[in-house]
Amino acid sequence: MDEILAVHSMLHLIFHRNKNQHRRTKWWKWLSILKRATLDFARSGVKSHLATHVIPRCYIAFSTVVADNQFSALGVVLLAVLARLSKITGISHQKMEPATTKSRMTVAKEDLGERIRRIDNAPLAPVKISHADSKVSRVSKEKPTEKSAEYTESTEDGVSKTTSKKKKKKKNAIDDLFSGLF
Repeated sequence: MDEILAVHSMLHLIFHRNKNQHRRTKWWKWLSILKRATLDFARSGVKSHLATHVIPRCYIAFSTVVADNQFSALGVVLLAVLARLSKITGISHQKMEPATTKSRMTVAKEDLGERIRRIDNAPLAPVKISHADSKVSRVSKEKPTEKSAEYTESTEDGVSKTTSKKKKKKKNAIDDLFSGLF
């Protein structure tokens, strides 16, 4: 009885500490149910609901927290508390009903979507240009923009040749982070 209350107090502390951050996640519902069920079990001693419904579903929910790398430490703690509760109550995975396999099957059948590949050489769709837009484009073609600069080169023949080169955009730390993606 004291061990069950110790487990309940751990669940209560985890619940209280993480309520603001995680209360909208799917697994939080199962933490709340487990916390209430352990208190009910400590008061009444009936573990059938705990063994058949709560612990198997909590295991699945807390496993997703471990799989998510961001909060994996919290997920490991939740699974450890769940294992401790199972050991105290004498509930083993053999005594659990087949409802746990049914729950796992529904998780496995979840639609994961379809992978879409980027096509770099795809033709662009034709763009309609209005008369007002064409004036803007003619002006921008005639005058060099801020991003481009004109250079005059002399060749061996003595003929000067004007070329325009685009200035490279200044890079910042964010560009360096995402440079490998393109």
